[in-house]
Amino acid sequence: MEKLTLFGAHLSPYVRKTRLVLAFKGLNYKQVQVIPFTPNKPEEFAKNSPLGKIPLLKVGDNYISDSSVICAFLEREVPSPALLPEDSLNCARAQWFEEYADSHMTSVIGGHLFAERVLAPVIFKRPSNQEEIDLAINVELPVIFDYLSEQLQGDYLVANTLTFADIAVCGMFVSMMHSQVQCDATKWPELSAYIERILAQPIFEKIIKEEQMMMKAFMS
Repeated sequence: MEKLTLFGAHLSPYVRKTRLVLAFKGLNYKQVQVIPFTPNKPEEFAKNSPLGKIPLLKVGDNYISDSSVICAFLEREVPSPALLPEDSLNCARAQWFEEYADSHMTSVIGGHLFAERVLAPVIFKRPSNQEEIDLAINVELPVIFDYLSEQLQGDYLVANTLTFADIAVCGMFVSMMHSQVQCDATKWPELSAYIERILAQPIFEKIIKEEQMMMKAFMS
């Protein structure tokens, strides 16, 4: 594959998902840090990301926007090891969970929990909104935990193998972990074990450690 450059911030769940896929595929890339809500974005990013969102992937002299589009491109370009099952229904199921993570889980974990507990005091320099945090922990997350507990198929979400579903869903659970919130093993034992098992995989462990170091630097 041509030279790859990834534009985006480590703590973005969409950048994290893309980095996990790149790692799973064994692809080397250069990363350029871009924080979308700051004014000083690289000119190359601003010129080639029409919506101003991260991630943006540069492939040779071409640019691809949107994490799901990027990950689908990487799956086609590097089909082995695969992240989408050959069976059409299982493939659709994996893509559904990616959408569920990117939309609903990001709204809850990213918007109500991580943004308030981590980003508000550290990046936005304002007090956390405790009502948003309580809403996520006491109301929204239990619904997510109930749903995903019912959906597990063996050790994974789809076809008992690692797919986009696990990378997207557990990528969001990394943000939950950074927020010092866990899935209660006494209430959701299978899901809790699943999260722990996936996050212990080498591609996750490496990225989690990098993000933890970055968060410590921000907070120091």
